[in-house]
Amino acid sequence: MKIARTDELEKLLRFASDASSQTAGDRLTLTLLDVLQIVGEGRICPRPEDTQEARRIKRPARRSSGDPAGYWDLVQGPYWVTFNEEVRIPEGCSLVLQPHQDLMKNGLWHPTLIIRDWAEVSGILLLVTARGVRVMENAPLSTGIIIKSKE
Repeated sequence: MKIARTDELEKLLRFASDASSQTAGDRLTLTLLDVLQIVGEGRICPRPEDTQEARRIKRPARRSSGDPAGYWDLVQGPYWVTFNEEVRIPEGCSLVLQPHQDLMKNGLWHPTLIIRDWAEVSGILLLVTARGVRVMENAPLSTGIIIKSKE
């Protein structure tokens, strides 16, 4: 098993505002594009055709703080968030995605994912704890490493 280096990562990161600033050593950083609040009940069933996703709404509205990016005030609860970037994951590799340290320091969390095909990633579940948080668009959400399983 081998971990991809910065020069390799820069070539795999698409739609990054600045790929060189979002890659360091063997890590890449993915940033926030959009926030949807999960407000409804979902349904998980043995038959896929009976399964229903929880209802999501585009709330809270993004606010402007004099900065063109703006920010969201998130209260406690679950959110579905999307990334600005896409990652091209080479054959025989996996992307391990975990919460960025800034999230955890501020009482936010998302699960660690092991991804083999970026097309399967439509976003990620973000959990906000009781204190809530103000988060800006383009803020770092996740840190990832690409592991090469084949030589």
